[in-house]
Amino acid sequence: MMKRYKFYIVSLVAMMLVAISPATFAANLWVTVSKNKVVKNEVFQLRIVADEKVSSDDLDLKILENDFYVGRPSFGTSLNIINGKRTTRSEWNVSLAAQRLGNAEIPAFSLNGASSEPITIQVSVDADEPKVADLIELQNSLDKQQLYPNESAILKTRLIIKADPRRLQNPNILPPRAEGLTLDAIGEPNQYQSVLDGVEVTMLEQDYRVTADKAGNFTLWGIGFKGSVVYGSNRTGTTKLVSANTAPEQFAIKVNPIPDNYQGNWLPASSLSLSQRWSDSDGNAINNDTLETKVGDSISREITLDIQGVTSERFPDIKIDYPKSVRVYQEKPQFSQLANGSTRMTLTQVIIPQQQGDITLNDVQINWWNSQKEKQVSSNIEGITLNVNPGDLVNNTEPALLNTPIPAAETVVVKDSGFWPYLTALFAALWLISTVLLVKRKKPSVQSPTINSSEQEGTVALIHAIESGDSVRAGYLAKEWILQTNIPDKALKMQIDTQLQAMQASRYSTKALNWDSGQLISLIKQADRHSRKSNSCEEPLAKL
Repeated sequence: MMKRYKFYIVSLVAMMLVAISPATFAANLWVTVSKNKVVKNEVFQLRIVADEKVSSDDLDLKILENDFYVGRPSFGTSLNIINGKRTTRSEWNVSLAAQRLGNAEIPAFSLNGASSEPITIQVSVDADEPKVADLIELQNSLDKQQLYPNESAILKTRLIIKADPRRLQNPNILPPRAEGLTLDAIGEPNQYQSVLDGVEVTMLEQDYRVTADKAGNFTLWGIGFKGSVVYGSNRTGTTKLVSANTAPEQFAIKVNPIPDNYQGNWLPASSLSLSQRWSDSDGNAINNDTLETKVGDSISREITLDIQGVTSERFPDIKIDYPKSVRVYQEKPQFSQLANGSTRMTLTQVIIPQQQGDITLNDVQINWWNSQKEKQVSSNIEGITLNVNPGDLVNNTEPALLNTPIPAAETVVVKDSGFWPYLTALFAALWLISTVLLVKRKKPSVQSPTINSSEQEGTVALIHAIESGDSVRAGYLAKEWILQTNIPDKALKMQIDTQLQAMQASRYSTKALNWDSGQLISLIKQADRHSRKSNSCEEPLAKL
């Protein structure tokens, strides 16, 4: 009976232990602060301790962000064994700064069944706290707020950091933004040290191009700043985390519609300047309206277009209708930014006359809308007249064949019969044969050197022009060389034509092309050898 009673007692105790174990062995949670009376933005420490091993993500610290600035938490776990007793500890340490006056509350935390008590923090004002403008200053300026479609304005932004940059916490520069407008950064940001009111500051400058896409009323926001500055008070010895959040400045932009009376391709600008420079093959400037030149000589035309208020992507495509009597090679337009904010486009053309006579190169006219004066304007540059003479390399004379007259055989009439008629006929036949052999021997030695010498000089000049990179001269010499050179192999001639086109494309194409001149030179030498071999096999004179 007694044994049965003891069994009931032990079972009852075991059941009670099982029933109360979740509450009895629940984790303990302690939450403390370094101080509960602070001034606004003053930094204090929050400490959370649990007596078991947990993960740093088991506590949600975002609930503190309603009233406090929350720094990056520090988390760690430890294991202690004392007198054989094993204990585990998990701990969070967080820097907090109150963001509003009055009473701010640190809410209760819960972890694995354990909960903490909320803590009330009394926040008062600090008369010595610096203003945001004493720490961070933003400057935004827009050169104009009234545009036309495709026209641009320049937004200049500057961030002035008046505090030690090392004291910035989570700094973030908010870029400018706009609706219905295109924003593009101009160049790279410029950061430097300067002095403002006797204080060393850090400057960060960045310019933006604001381009209107369509008519209407739009809003542009300049740059903003978000972050905090760690500020220490020498009087109180406290450290504060001062918010430096600065809202961006707003600009109202009006985009006018394209005028109904405008004629031509739409091009708005604050200012536009169109100029040109003519130069001969030696690089000398041409200042006259008329130029004496020769077939095959090159003339350069450099056109410069400066526009203020238009991006390079929206520049007009200058197309000039040149006569068919000239060959034109145009380089890829080059763009650059000028100090006054204008964009410059430089277009270089190489013009080679192909025929003799007077050739007129056309004027260039650009219609554009002056947004300052609000009227249509035309800018012009004049053409030039070329008096083209025959080129030095053109050879219209063909080598003449050697026609050596063969004297007629003298007939001797001998009245007296005998061996004299036979002897005279023998001498006449021998003289005729020797004359024919002499003509055949002299003909190759006189005519062949004339042809081979001309071809060889043309080949050498062409190869020299290719090796020196003078694609303009090489193109003209190649044309003359093909006319003078006998290339019986059509496939070889086609390969040479393909390489010549590739040479010109590598020089004047708008895309970057890599071209090796070695293959073209090798094909020219091969064709030259075939030509000389073919000429040596031809009959110099017709058979008698």
